[in-house]
Amino acid sequence: MKFSKPLFFLLLALLVAGPWWIARFIWVMRSQRTQGIYQFAGNGFAGDQVKEDYSVISFKVGEKTIWFNGLGNLRFRPGQSILILYWKDNPYDARVANFEGIWGDTLVYSAIPILILLVMFLHRAVVPWGSVVRLTANRPFLQIISPKPFING
Repeated sequence: MKFSKPLFFLLLALLVAGPWWIARFIWVMRSQRTQGIYQFAGNGFAGDQVKEDYSVISFKVGEKTIWFNGLGNLRFRPGQSILILYWKDNPYDARVANFEGIWGDTLVYSAIPILILLVMFLHRAVVPWGSVVRLTANRPFLQIISPKPFING
């Protein structure tokens, strides 16, 4: 099977990043909405000398009160009501219902390999421009077929 360079890298990016986005999309579609209460801003350390802040939020599921740590730097007052999404089967898997709370980690975790693929795509030595990428079931599984060089003269 032969692919152009752009199509090959697009398919590779979808293969690498797609599972992150599909999993989060399924989580959002199956999650429950409720109101939580911003309790306070917590502080901790994420490694050597790196101070990390986070939001401590609680919400009720039936008679049970669930506590979870959300994102840091939320601009809420203690006692303020916040929209929360949580997984019905595991209410401890909860998130603040805003873009950063739901999609932030998915964006970061999928962007890192996409950036690496982008560098590989743009670098001429990895796959030259105009090349075709051939995938086979036998060795070599991946071949890069370069265009014929232009000879001046």
